[in-house]
Amino acid sequence: MATCPAIALLTFGMICTVQVDQVVDGDTFKADFGQSTFSVRVVGINTPERTEKGFAEATKAAKDYFEGAKVTLQIGGAKARRDGNCVGQAVMDKYGRVLAAVEGWPSVIKSWDKGPWCR
Repeated sequence: MATCPAIALLTFGMICTVQVDQVVDGDTFKADFGQSTFSVRVVGINTPERTEKGFAEATKAAKDYFEGAKVTLQIGGAKARRDGNCVGQAVMDKYGRVLAAVEGWPSVIKSWDKGPWCR
């Protein structure tokens, strides 16, 4: 499995690996892409926000299992929700986070998934 390249070289559907440098919360982490660090928004899971019940638990579970580990990403996700449907294909979201499905992440964090999120 190839290491994920610099952001400019990412393409929708690309499969690559990164090391989880820092878990931000239950569905976001930081990793290096080329020479730069970016946040990754895990597609297919939606955990509580900082002010919501379950935030600390979801974040701790993600940190305990994934921080420092190498993970496999499938780059891309839906970029918007329109009329209840997920539409479009995007490599990054409006916050500058890489969108990617992360192997194993939803199963570890499923207890805190408040669903649905554009996949």
